[in-house]
Amino acid sequence: MGDSQTAAQLGAYKRVDVETTSQGKLIVLLFNGAIQRAEEAKRHIAAGSIEHVHNNLIRAQEILGELRSALDMKTGAIAQNLDRIYEYLQHLLITANLRKSVEPIEECLGHLTVLRDTWKEAFDKLAKEGQTATAAVMNQHGASLMNLRG
Repeated sequence: MGDSQTAAQLGAYKRVDVETTSQGKLIVLLFNGAIQRAEEAKRHIAAGSIEHVHNNLIRAQEILGELRSALDMKTGAIAQNLDRIYEYLQHLLITANLRKSVEPIEECLGHLTVLRDTWKEAFDKLAKEGQTATAAVMNQHGASLMNLRG
């Protein structure tokens, strides 16, 4: 394998790695935004600011909608299960908004936090594996490019 071909493959791998890392950061940021909006809604319920409760819960629902729309449903059961979970979380936020109740928000926050932390851990692991794979590519002149994630 020539050096130019190895360099091209490494460049392609780095692009995929950056895109994956960027997507991972975006997903975590979306979860952080939904968590922040839900927390803000809780504070406004305590303060009696009904309009602010509504606006924050609507924004958190929209963020969950973005997460749902980003799912590739062709990938199978995992995407379908995530869609159901996100739908349930939207339902909790709708219920909280209708009742101006903290309990559904707290349940939703618990799930959002676990999901965010799980996604973050998964993307951090992929990033570490990517660094290892990049080092292997440099050391083996591209021989390991065939199985970067396996």
